[in-house]
Amino acid sequence: MDTFDAFTSGVETGGLFHTDEIKTLVCYLLQKIDAPLSVEQVRQILVSQGLANYFDVSESVSELLRTGNVTSDFSEQEEVLHLTATGREALGELLGEIPRTVREKALSAALEAVAKAHNARQTQIEVEPCGSGYHVTFHIADGGEDLMRITLYAVDMIQVNKMKDAFLKDPVRIYSGILASFIV
Repeated sequence: MDTFDAFTSGVETGGLFHTDEIKTLVCYLLQKIDAPLSVEQVRQILVSQGLANYFDVSESVSELLRTGNVTSDFSEQEEVLHLTATGREALGELLGEIPRTVREKALSAALEAVAKAHNARQTQIEVEPCGSGYHVTFHIADGGEDLMRITLYAVDMIQVNKMKDAFLKDPVRIYSGILASFIV
């Protein structure tokens, strides 16, 4: 009979179960990403990819901050992490212990999260109830001027969230596609 273990739940085969490995992976991400990562982004990246569980990631980040391998500050009301020289030195010694596939999977998810966060800062999405559904208005601005403002109808919040995710993934592609359809 299988028993449920909250501390390993959600961690896929090949994932990390030891906080030392998770700390190393967090330091690796901070070194490779040329942008700050928030504590929440780090948790989301590792948990959503099945690389570690929420509790171990939280404990690992706390330990990295306590030992001075990572520092934090607040940017746009989020705690963001920065790798210190001590963390870089420790990473050099331990990185080989993390499988390359795990590093690549985490890095790919981190790059996507950073791009999505950047896109969210460059765009605006408004959701308003409308009859039995919602009007979702997407804005792309440049220098205070709207480049695009488009309103679409969604039947439910599931569709709203899918639309928002698709837009935030690559708003420039959507804008370019719309523009290209008018310039034939």
